Amino acid sequence: MINRRQFMQGVGALGATSILGAPSFSHAQALVNNKPSRLLFVMMNGGYAPIMTSAASFAGNTTAEMSFGFGDGGNMPFEQVGDVSYDTTAWGDISESIKTRLGCIGTVGASNHNSAHHFWKSSQGGLAQALASNMGGNAAIKAARVGSVIGASDGTDVGGVALEPVSSLESALATLNGAGDIITQEQRPIVGNMIDRTLSRFEGIGYENRENLSSLISGYSAYSASLKTPAATVDADEISAAYTGITDQFGLGGKLKVAEGLLRSGVNVVCVGAGDGTFWDHHDDNNGSRSRAAFADMVPGLNAFCDRMMGRDDMNMSIVFVSEHSRIPLISNHGPHLSTLIISDNVVTGASTGITDRGGLIADADTDKPIDAWKAAIGEMVGLYGADNPWGAAAQHRSLWKYG
Repeated sequence: MINRRQFMQGVGALGATSILGAPSFSHAQALVNNKPSRLLFVMMNGGYAPIMTSAASFAGNTTAEMSFGFGDGGNMPFEQVGDVSYDTTAWGDISESIKTRLGCIGTVGASNHNSAHHFWKSSQGGLAQALASNMGGNAAIKAARVGSVIGASDGTDVGGVALEPVSSLESALATLNGAGDIITQEQRPIVGNMIDRTLSRFEGIGYENRENLSSLISGYSAYSASLKTPAATVDADEISAAYTGITDQFGLGGKLKVAEGLLRSGVNVVCVGAGDGTFWDHHDDNNGSRSRAAFADMVPGLNAFCDRMMGRDDMNMSIVFVSEHSRIPLISNHGPHLSTLIISDNVVTGASTGITDRGGLIADADTDKPIDAWKAAIGEMVGLYGADNPWGAAAQHRSLWKYG
């Protein structure tokens, strides 16, 4: 039996707008290469020095506009994958599952810490929420956040989808897989059908306040669909074992463990923070040593995640690294350009694109064409085209993708 609190916990996972707003729930799952799409955002809190990758379109920039590297002489140890370079001191041990899926988008869009909202917030609602809502599917949670993610909470819910904070793998799987004291796996379709019968009985009567109650029906309908859909069987112990012994200074390995469980259970979009607070606020890191050490610290966790999650038969996985701004090499101050690293089953290996707009800080995200094009590109990467993509078309970046 499921009690009222437990039932509303499930409805709450759809976001408050499933009751208060008038959402439109789409249960068709976005597919890429005939596989369900999954997306992981890694937020580099604080603005990172982009020694990892460079969009080719920024290779000729002046020192003050550089988006990559330390020093003009090319003396740093770089490795080239197509049009994407990476610093081997920082990421020399990345696995083949990463190297063969590297891509990069160069863009303008941020020059201070307050600019994180350009990535997460717009008139279309929160970035993660909008993507997760339009990606569809029947998971009770469609978008989740693990750890501190600067700016992510600025975005509003979309279509009843909220960015749910998740603290542990076990609690997430309990909610998604019907474990523990919430509802058993066998009861999910029974309860879902019960809700359907209740809804059909009341639909024949009509409602005094039809607008509000129809929104309530939308929320219950979405929850009913999630209950009737068999939850993915995910072994928390097996996942945890894969990340045992992985330690890093910002707990990324542990966050990726939770992210894996969420994504394998059907969550569309997961956001994790690479460092709490403003970890990557590396002023005076003029030779890049602090940034390189931090990047190198990420490798074991990322290798474990990518080796397990890339190239799977049951999903098309993508990872996007982003920050509120970049830092200008040599002086480690805020820079106008940002190279966004992508690791994806849907990226052409070594592909790189870029849009430049040398206006510096952009005050209004709704008129920020480079950032909107960036958002549209992420939408296309996960299979959202036409009316399904909240930011329209991304012709400038379409050469990045293998499929679609």
